[in-house]
Amino acid sequence: MIVGVIVPGIGYGPQAPLLDLARKALCDRGASVETVNWTVPSGLLDVGPEPFVRAHVSAALHRSASAAPAVRPVIIAKSLGTYAAMLAAERQLPAIWLTPLLHIEAIAEAIGRNPAPALLVGGTGDRSWLPDMAAATSKRVVTIADGDHGLRPPGPLRAYTQALGDVGTAIEEFLSALP
Repeated sequence: MIVGVIVPGIGYGPQAPLLDLARKALCDRGASVETVNWTVPSGLLDVGPEPFVRAHVSAALHRSASAAPAVRPVIIAKSLGTYAAMLAAERQLPAIWLTPLLHIEAIAEAIGRNPAPALLVGGTGDRSWLPDMAAATSKRVVTIADGDHGLRPPGPLRAYTQALGDVGTAIEEFLSALP
């Protein structure tokens, strides 16, 4: 059994489409969900967000372990939340990284060195998504053509709903393959 730890971005809360898909995929598998909620302080990006993200995710991991000690956590993080990659690597936790900040070397390196399974999802219209860096992690990668930082491609809503469907399917497959 797994517990999903949902970690938001700066302006992308846990109720937003990508993280809501993850929650639903977890619930469909009978998994419990621990959600990180935060108010990002002004200037956080200037002073380094990793300790802030680490503290919130560590607290969520602690809450989930206290509630169900035998349950294995999987981190599902969006953007700013991908600063949890260092913590995930230290604890060898599986993770789903939605629009990971691969232009931050420490994040890309931590994802690659973590021996646990991971899924990376990004869009070619997002400057934080570096396809070569994603491939270098040797993890499963899903790329949304022309998808922006919210994975929305330009054009009609049908393109966005198709992208969400592709991401949702990848999340389901990833979670189903976890031991």
